[in-house]
Amino acid sequence: MHGTVQYDGSSSDPFPIRSDVKQVCVLAPTLFGIFFSLLLSYAFNQSEDGVYLHIRNDGSLFNLARLREKNSREILFADDAALTANTEEARQQLMNCFAHACKEFPLTISIKKTNVMGQDVSSIPNISIDGHILEVVGEFTYLGSTISSNLSLDAELNKLIGKTATVLAHLGKRV
Repeated sequence: MHGTVQYDGSSSDPFPIRSDVKQVCVLAPTLFGIFFSLLLSYAFNQSEDGVYLHIRNDGSLFNLARLREKNSREILFADDAALTANTEEARQQLMNCFAHACKEFPLTISIKKTNVMGQDVSSIPNISIDGHILEVVGEFTYLGSTISSNLSLDAELNKLIGKTATVLAHLGKRV
């Protein structure tokens, strides 16, 4: 692998990279975050697809004129990313842009770990990466919360009730 240093609009000559950062290194998450942010900027710099969110940025709860619209394409946590779009065509376009960027940045997408979920859709989404159809799931856990395709909170509530019941069952004394 080769690297270059960019500074003030100019680049150095390519040089070989002979070592990497070990996973146990404290710098690894920070460096990966920077790397992944650059990859996403490269992937979606020309894209208009995504989900439009209305964000209040002034702290005022009831002033609707202060809402700002923001296009959100990805939701990130550590080394996981969720791509969001309103239509199946837009989802496929985002996935194509992401897959292309991963090839350019030599990053591998795990097809086995990549899932698709459509929320409140009439047909099952058909999204692929390089001809491989991705698995469609009805629910998955993200940041400890269960998200479902039917927009139901039943699975999340049942999980919380189960945890609460377990904790209460372990109480030895009455309060």
